[in-house]
Amino acid sequence: MSNTHTPSSQYRQEKSYKHGSSAYYSYLFVSEDKRLVIENLYAFLHEVTDILYITSDSSVARIKLAWWKEEIDKLFHGKAEHPISQALMEAVKTYGLSQQYFLYIIESVEMDLSHNRYLDWTSLKNFCTMQSGAFACLITQVLSDTTETNIRFAQQMGIAVQFANLLRKLGEDAAQGRIYIPMDFLREHQLKAADILNGKYSDEFKAFMQAQGHRAHELFTEAFALYANLNKASKKELRPCIIRAKLSLKLLKAIEKDQWRVLDKGISLSPLSKLFTAAKVWLLG
Repeated sequence: MSNTHTPSSQYRQEKSYKHGSSAYYSYLFVSEDKRLVIENLYAFLHEVTDILYITSDSSVARIKLAWWKEEIDKLFHGKAEHPISQALMEAVKTYGLSQQYFLYIIESVEMDLSHNRYLDWTSLKNFCTMQSGAFACLITQVLSDTTETNIRFAQQMGIAVQFANLLRKLGEDAAQGRIYIPMDFLREHQLKAADILNGKYSDEFKAFMQAQGHRAHELFTEAFALYANLNKASKKELRPCIIRAKLSLKLLKAIEKDQWRVLDKGISLSPLSKLFTAAKVWLLG
């Protein structure tokens, strides 16, 4: 799997995770061949999910997503045309990547096009399962054996990471007119969608975010419990997933310490903090 610098490889790198990001540190210690595949998987994820934000016409966005469904079919028949899917052709065979997980990710963006609100946890969980859960399963297929227990862990960890990220990006998404946190969660705390869209802070908002933070911790606890039941080899191979989770939790704690001010500002971890967490998990498990 060559990483020769070409216009196509540069494009994939630009679409993949950035140097210094949480994803970068999560896979920092993975072997080069597997890390290259993971970078290409992230490029696919961003290429598809960005359609939601860079295409103002929903009908055009649906045409692009339909094209990607056809492209994934071509990928699994060894006839990929896009630079990103071409780069994944060898990985599909080497790691037995599942075509369905790619399609779930595309379908999750179609869900976003259909509505910019989620009424309840069931609908949001379904979205997270199809997007981040499916993506985590692809990563797991690269890192370890595709066993039922490994996939269950990956899916749950993907859901937890995405929900925590949705809390972090609440204001950023609101600026796009989107609210991912279920409407019934808002009603439980006497909040309205307009409160989020207008960046309104209040005691009710703080209580609401504390409740969502608690929910995020519960999701991670469920994922860690599944990880604890994996065999020794799988635990070692899937340490990058734990690094990703630990970084999400660390960022969640930083946001909580900042009084949940996610509507008008961004909070991030320092590179040194990320590196320390990644090295600690990699060395100590």
